[in-house]
Amino acid sequence: MKKSKKPFIFGLITIILIASIIAYYKIPLKANTVFHNGEIKIIDFGFYRNGNLKTYKVRFENSKEINQIVNIFNTTRYTRIPGNRNIRNDGKFLSMYMLIKEEKLEFYIIDINDKGYLKVNKDIYKLSDSHSKIFNELYDILVGNHKPSNE
Repeated sequence: MKKSKKPFIFGLITIILIASIIAYYKIPLKANTVFHNGEIKIIDFGFYRNGNLKTYKVRFENSKEINQIVNIFNTTRYTRIPGNRNIRNDGKFLSMYMLIKEEKLEFYIIDINDKGYLKVNKDIYKLSDSHSKIFNELYDILVGNHKPSNE
């Protein structure tokens, strides 16, 4: 009787482990889980690539502008992507830097590309829906009315 329970328990543990891993990567996350909580003090926009890399020096310190950018990220959900992926070489991309005050000032690098991938420091996520719309809205705010500093 004891011998027949061991394979059953081992199989059950294996199934639970596999289901947990699948759920970890497939269950969509809200933006407040992906992004760090705290008051965003500054958003610096640095790079845009569409073939050629263009450098920008644009700083958003106004809370209205910052909230507009944050609200764009809040319109979708995100799923985790395993492994390491260079999203900067995968089509168009935008790169920004956020200074967030949690317990102390923290600095975060956020990259997003037109294929729907988002990288927050080293963590990579896939936008669940409307990734083209979100990318285009961010593009309009970050790039639209600004001139590159390397032209």
